[in-house]
Amino acid sequence: MKNQRKAMAVIADDLTGANDTGLQFSRHGLCTEVLLEGAEPGPASEAAIVIWDTNSRAIDVQAAYDRVQTAVHQAHQAGFTRYYKKLDSTLRGNVGIEIKAILDMGLHDFAFVMPAFVQTGRTTVGGNHLVQGIPVEATEIARDPKCPVTESCLPGLLQRQAGLQVAHIGIAELTGGPAVIGEFVHRALAAGCRIISCDGWADEHFDLAARAVAGISSRVLWAGSAGLADCLPAVFNWNDNVREQTPALVIAGSVSSVTRGQIAELLAGGCELVEIEVAKYLPWQEQNALPLLESISKKLAQGTCLVIATGYQPAAVEQTKAAGAKLGFSAVEVSEITATILGWIGAQLVRRQEVAGIVLTGGDTAVAVCRALGVTGIRILEEVTTAIPLGTMTTREGKTLKVITKAGAFGKPGDLLKAVRKLQQRK
Repeated sequence: MKNQRKAMAVIADDLTGANDTGLQFSRHGLCTEVLLEGAEPGPASEAAIVIWDTNSRAIDVQAAYDRVQTAVHQAHQAGFTRYYKKLDSTLRGNVGIEIKAILDMGLHDFAFVMPAFVQTGRTTVGGNHLVQGIPVEATEIARDPKCPVTESCLPGLLQRQAGLQVAHIGIAELTGGPAVIGEFVHRALAAGCRIISCDGWADEHFDLAARAVAGISSRVLWAGSAGLADCLPAVFNWNDNVREQTPALVIAGSVSSVTRGQIAELLAGGCELVEIEVAKYLPWQEQNALPLLESISKKLAQGTCLVIATGYQPAAVEQTKAAGAKLGFSAVEVSEITATILGWIGAQLVRRQEVAGIVLTGGDTAVAVCRALGVTGIRILEEVTTAIPLGTMTTREGKTLKVITKAGAFGKPGDLLKAVRKLQQRK
């Protein structure tokens, strides 16, 4: 995927913060440039991401306001339409006033503020901003000689500094999923809020919240630390490391409600569902499924990430059992045949089409796919998320394939989406 010219302007309040946020974009393949205070981008700059360091963290409020507006004016003149306000992950500096400075320029409908950076122990839970689990006002940050932070309540801090109405996406909204988040934001905007802040205590929260917010307006001022910045290339489809012609393949044989929820997240993230009606293929004969295989192969060849599933709709499970019973199959035998069908389809697709990797959910399904491919073992490489491993396996033909396995009734809502994105990252 080509770099997006003028993808995003970032306004940072210090140089090290500018650089660590720039790294989040750069590692996704986006050409990124950091400008020191007072510098402007050259006319021949090829950077998709330009970061203005205003060096305004420790200066007085009015000077910070003015420097930020000057930087945004330069970015606007350079042709940028999307903006990111880089915040310190411990909330030091003129956080609220610098967000207000940008909003006052009339380029945005509202600001979405998510300062957590989970990888470094900065989280927000119930509106309280924490450092290694401790409220920021109770840490050494409260004694910072230049920029002490004496308030841990994120929406309270923002409202006090910016003087604007703030609404906060909390635990209930994040655990409720994209629709609940979207409804909350719509209500907040209708009530006159200009700033929407957000909890974040797990990596998947960034993508979850950002996608929900991005679907509401194209004029969002994004504000956060490196944590939120890291998810935006995927949200806006800028990620140079996503292989358009090598899609990921997900094969889900589990009928658990957990897996169904995870598949729903995949579909919201751009994957396409192919639900296999197993009842149509009983008794199982491979030749009867060849038209289905051709149809799926065409979708995969177009670069679409696919989810091959059985029992995604709960009623389908009962229909399959009933069809099997008419043929004299027990429920266990029907389950085994279902795994065999998924194994055959998965193996045929992998042999026909180059894929970034394969995600297998449900133990019987994972074994069936491996056996159909002639795989004798999996080499474990790393953990994608809690207890969900990434590995490699070698097929009977000698083809090495990345694979992620997940127990059916296991994991959090965004885990399958995270697994697919992991497979599509180039090393």
